Amino acid sequence: MLQPISIEEKAWLKSLKAGDQSALQHIFTHYYKYLVVTGYNITSDNEKAKDLVQDVFFELWKKRGQLDIQSSLKSYLRRAVVNRSLNYIKTQKRFDFGDENFDAQTPDKSISAQRSLEAADLKSAINSAIDGLPEKCKAIFMLSRFEDLSHKEIAAKLGISTKTIENQITKALKIVRAAVKEHNALGLICLLLNIF
Repeated sequence: MLQPISIEEKAWLKSLKAGDQSALQHIFTHYYKYLVVTGYNITSDNEKAKDLVQDVFFELWKKRGQLDIQSSLKSYLRRAVVNRSLNYIKTQKRFDFGDENFDAQTPDKSISAQRSLEAADLKSAINSAIDGLPEKCKAIFMLSRFEDLSHKEIAAKLGISTKTIENQITKALKIVRAAVKEHNALGLICLLLNIF
């Protein structure tokens, strides 16, 4: 029996259909790890599982206007990841089926190329935004996001208060988010994966 959709999920979906990116962020934050584990359990490949989950969120955003989810959103997303994972396994083993009529789905190369270009543009926008940060703000942001130092460790390293660290990181994130806003869902997903 399908799980019913929760009040929280209904609110997220309503906002998502209205084009609210923060709704996508809430859904992503809430279910990403669970979905990656689901994909990994089928593919036994952590990186591929992350790619497949990212694709599911990309499609969720792209088709937000046509969504008609009556059961649990978590179950819906899990089914999508399971289906993509199984399709991936089939394409990997397409020569092992011994069935001449088996027509394995292959990725559309033009879509892959388009997404690669979008990702390159996004990376460039993020790098430009980070490069354009004030020196102190940039140093703090890089130590936090790319060297995985805690606020306390950065404060000790730079000899400033943890409150200053928090303020500077908030400022940096605001600037970076503004820089990638035009990249829509792909930008948001990449930011969630690589920066937050």
